[in-house]
Amino acid sequence: MNDSRFPPASKTDSRRSLVEACFRREAGSAASIPGDNVDLLEAGILDSMAWVSFLRAVETASGVSDLGSGLNERSASLGEVLAALQNAASEISGVEDAGSEQKVSASPAQAVLTGSSAVPGSRLLPSEEVDRAFGMPAGKLRSRAGIESLAYVAQSENELTLAATAAQEALRAASCGAQELNWIVATSETHHDYPSLSAQLHSRLLVRENCGALDVGGACLGLLNGLAVAQSLIGAGQAQKILVVTADVHSRTLTPGRVAGEFGGLFGDGASAFVLRSASGSDSREGYRLGEFLFGCAGQYAAAIQVNGEKNGGLTVLFDGEALSRAAITRMEKILTAVELRSGIPRSSVGGFATHQPNPRLVALLAKQYGVSPDAFPPVARTCGNLGSSTCGAALHQALRSASKQPRGHRRHIFLASLGPGLLFGGGWLTPHDGDAHSIF
Repeated sequence: MNDSRFPPASKTDSRRSLVEACFRREAGSAASIPGDNVDLLEAGILDSMAWVSFLRAVETASGVSDLGSGLNERSASLGEVLAALQNAASEISGVEDAGSEQKVSASPAQAVLTGSSAVPGSRLLPSEEVDRAFGMPAGKLRSRAGIESLAYVAQSENELTLAATAAQEALRAASCGAQELNWIVATSETHHDYPSLSAQLHSRLLVRENCGALDVGGACLGLLNGLAVAQSLIGAGQAQKILVVTADVHSRTLTPGRVAGEFGGLFGDGASAFVLRSASGSDSREGYRLGEFLFGCAGQYAAAIQVNGEKNGGLTVLFDGEALSRAAITRMEKILTAVELRSGIPRSSVGGFATHQPNPRLVALLAKQYGVSPDAFPPVARTCGNLGSSTCGAALHQALRSASKQPRGHRRHIFLASLGPGLLFGGGWLTPHDGDAHSIF
């Protein structure tokens, strides 16, 4: 091998041993080591999920973060992994450390989440039915992605109806009347009509005319963006009560014939809603207090997923599933680690992880890499599919419901982490508002 990117064997013995050990961890202890130039994916030696797990194992064992970012345009071979390890210092020197993401504020605003709801589309389809609709082999979504069913809207449902239902349920849970709201903050990656979703919700909920209506973007990161904006409004004294809502209907946009099943078949429909109050104006110790939020953008993954509209109404989708899977695991683990460091809350004291869920297999891999039980991740994608901006919301609602069953003073923290195209990323945490935060340890 004369490629100058590959160092002499005498300098790579330890790296090679590490890479081979990680390979056998995924392929089996009896597996033979393929040649350095063999593409493991094309040869069928590893599937895409096993390749991601292999790379994460190499990163963990070597201490090199974002190893996979330099492999996006290269073959999935052991030789390329060895070369990437050798060149890691120069390749990642411009990448910021996990703890250096920009923060919304140095002092968290005292906003308390007092009510929540999540509403999936009312039609629950077995994943095999979606496989057939997209022309995929029956069982592919279940076996490759871990998706058992998908939530799709009925004919009478859309983003507004889902959002309104979720909003009304969250308001009831918070014992808050719509007339008490100061702001509605909405986000959706599929609603493109005018008026905007927040304006339509404003009318549907019959709130006061002087209640503000604001829409924020970010796609799958939209919920965290909305919560951060609401927290800032409350912290600045501009609001006492805010409704944050997400709603997504993918089944009418990512349709068979318009996008490939490997992409479109992953997505379901749903909405979520949350009521935030000023801590100073809250009339009880119930709920969860919002901590800080961390945000950033990992531009090296920007090309992993791109969706563009065409003049004829079609969609052009560029979807590098393998690179995106690798990026999702790497980045979300870094986000959760940064949240842990910033908050001072050990991961062992976290009761729930409300995160982006591209598919259930990636969630299980994230839990494994982060060293926590997969049971701490509410299984949204397994039964509903990827709900876009509503995935993190549905997971947060489930985590809050589980916490509500615990005695006051024993409820545990919740960590948030999500990603959006670009690759936008963000994280944060919530602390029980029902007593001394340290009493739950």
